[in-house]
Amino acid sequence: TTGKHLSIILDNCGGQNKNNYVLRLALWLVERSYFHNVDIIFYIRGHTKNACDQLFNQLKKRYHRQQIFIMDQLVVVLNFSPNVHFQEVQAHDFFDYGEMLDYFYKKFPNGTIQNNHVFSVSSEHPTKMIVKTTDAADSVEMDFRLSTNVNDNNRAAALQNYELTPIPAPGLKEIKQVELYSKFRRFVPDEFKDIICPKPSDEILDNIR
Repeated sequence: TTGKHLSIILDNCGGQNKNNYVLRLALWLVERSYFHNVDIIFYIRGHTKNACDQLFNQLKKRYHRQQIFIMDQLVVVLNFSPNVHFQEVQAHDFFDYGEMLDYFYKKFPNGTIQNNHVFSVSSEHPTKMIVKTTDAADSVEMDFRLSTNVNDNNRAAALQNYELTPIPAPGLKEIKQVELYSKFRRFVPDEFKDIICPKPSDEILDNIR
């Protein structure tokens, strides 16, 4: 069943939120019929405090007083609050959405992301986005349809059948593995040493030393 209206409210951090990848997800969510309308709204600078910030503070009050060494312990502590449901993300949950978005959609023209705060997509024109500086400001319509990779007649099937590429876990650099083992392992309780600071392979130890 297609959802009606999804509104996502974010802060203005370009590296995490306000970029080509996050914003074009609105187009994909509508064109794949997950929602009829998707709005991505960014707080204006100086007005970025919201309920999420309050919940983060609730979490900090508890985990700042705990001895936490591994992820399982952190999950338990963060889920102690009745207002928070914390779920650990696993390596197999990461897919290359950027590759998929580049296949179906154009990127934003230079200078059109950072100055705007409201980005809206409707099922009436699922490859077009309405962009505004504020909710009350004049809007600009942008068409993101990219037809060079797939014929327009086959677009719906291509979107439906596209297989996302898993992103392999990068792991720790060799120098960090050796550093954890040689410098920090002695400060970790015995029960967690092999989880946090396991011994690197002899090959890695030889390479770094």
